[in-house]
Amino acid sequence: MHTGDTPNLADSFMAVARRIRHTHMSALEPFGLNPSQSRALHVLAREGRPMRLRALADHLRIVARSATDIVDSLETAELVARENDPADRRAVLVSLTDTGRVRLRDIDAARAKVAVELFDTLDPSERDDLQRILTKITADRL
Repeated sequence: MHTGDTPNLADSFMAVARRIRHTHMSALEPFGLNPSQSRALHVLAREGRPMRLRALADHLRIVARSATDIVDSLETAELVARENDPADRRAVLVSLTDTGRVRLRDIDAARAKVAVELFDTLDPSERDDLQRILTKITADRL
């Protein structure tokens, strides 16, 4: 174990994380979305069907009130729609609209472009090594 190197590795990793966050925020800017809204759209797309607001909050690891605010803004932008849950009148289901699906494809294309620009300085074997290392670090820890 190289404990003397660990703080420098952690600092370097955090610098990369900050750069990724900054570039992703810049990529989202033209769409008028923040990272929380983008994450919500991705969760809804992965789910592939309407989901309860509470479940969305749980997936995003936020309180229900914050999820309500996110869904409010996405609904105003016509990216998601709300409907009553037929199984429970008190519950609300949230789903992507067609506009939301198109916007999400555009966001993913912009994020992919950012990723290419960010990691393009690495050759393919370095990218493979980095992927393998990051997978090892995050395995069973999320």
